[in-house]
Amino acid sequence: MPTRNTVLLAVVCASIFFDALDLSITQVALPSIQRDLGVEVAVLPWVAAAYVVTYGGVLLLGGRLTDVLGPRRVLLVGLAVFGLASLGAGLVPGVGWLVAARAVQGVGAALTVPAAVAVLAASFPGGRARTRAFAAFAVAASSGFSGGLVLGGLLTDGLSWRWIFFAKVPVVALVLLAGAVVVPRRAAVARRTLDLPAAVAVTAASVLVVLGVTLAGTPAATVLTVGVPLAAAAVLAGVVVVIERRGHDPLLPGRLLRRREAMVSDAAALTVLAAPFGVSYLVTVFAQDVLGRSPWTTALLLLPGAVLSAVVGQLVAARLLDRFGLRVVYPAALLVVAAGNALLLALTPGSATWVIVVATAVSFGLGMGVAYPAATLGGVVGTDEGDHGTAAGLNNTALQLGGGLGLALVAALVAGALGGTGVGDAPVEEATAAVRVGVLAAVALPLAGAVVAAVGLRRRAGVRV
Repeated sequence: MPTRNTVLLAVVCASIFFDALDLSITQVALPSIQRDLGVEVAVLPWVAAAYVVTYGGVLLLGGRLTDVLGPRRVLLVGLAVFGLASLGAGLVPGVGWLVAARAVQGVGAALTVPAAVAVLAASFPGGRARTRAFAAFAVAASSGFSGGLVLGGLLTDGLSWRWIFFAKVPVVALVLLAGAVVVPRRAAVARRTLDLPAAVAVTAASVLVVLGVTLAGTPAATVLTVGVPLAAAAVLAGVVVVIERRGHDPLLPGRLLRRREAMVSDAAALTVLAAPFGVSYLVTVFAQDVLGRSPWTTALLLLPGAVLSAVVGQLVAARLLDRFGLRVVYPAALLVVAAGNALLLALTPGSATWVIVVATAVSFGLGMGVAYPAATLGGVVGTDEGDHGTAAGLNNTALQLGGGLGLALVAALVAGALGGTGVGDAPVEEATAAVRVGVLAAVALPLAGAVVAAVGLRRRAGVRV
């Protein structure tokens, strides 16, 4: 019979699995959604982007609420919001309602992630037990992202795109009930308060940054459409600085920002999801628009990498971190990600199947299977229990913002290489060459992250976690 801690770990892993799943599950279903709901081309990307914008934008607030209200309460509320929004997304009559439901899903996800990390950090002692718990958590996240591509294709082809939302509802309900039983109560930290003006400003600024980055990856992107939200975010960031200087309990405490290992890990985390977001976009576009593959066939190409990522993350990542430490493992894993992505430079219509399978097995499986656990653990290393939620929110904001940046950069490079022509409308040779241009960005980003981690993380015993 499973122990309480085993069930607890399953609950928090299921929470991040759901959240990561929804980052990718709509990608292969977008053509079906477009046909069924009559969605305009310019509006279609927002079915996926609405979730990314609110998820990435509300994470810092979710982290702060976790530290103020306690992780149990925030985790359960987040799961409930996510489950209800998933049900609503499956029932929508039109695309406007679908985009709204996706945005609410993102809010629910942004509440669960920092709360889940705080529960893990408080429930498992330091050393090997904590490292293994965080490795399992990271495996669930990386598996959720890759699994979303696979399940999206399976459910869309076998049933309907609506089932990519319906199928989660009963499972989320079961996890919510289990969480209510096994997640321990932890009193909110009495000295902490929620500075509402700062919280609103930080959340708005975060949403605007993610919005600007997301818009940069759309075909209709212009200097104005991208620059306005980013400029507004910069103004709000200045407002936050003023508010924080006057407050007694800042939203981002200085003691947290002075934790070198956590801050360097977060800086490198900007590149961790950039590559898989960008690569999954390239693979989906090339397989469906250039080769005419079905959503399910496209998903199968990514399945080996998804499975290998789960195996490596569970069986290898924790052992490597225990033995060699964060400073060695984190940059090495990012180098493997870059090497796997570089294999996609050999992509041709005739070799697509084996090149995609091998490249993503190396990048997603071997590289991300270790890089994601390292990034997640690095984001909370050395932080106090009362700051776990905020630290996790900051770490996941970096991960999601990096994913958005990677996707936007890859999409912009592909579009630029084609002169604004859609991949499916270009000749096969030109489309293939444009995809290779996008691959260059997917190689450069993890290389940059590896340099940041290798140079910034200190060589000392405290980094071995």
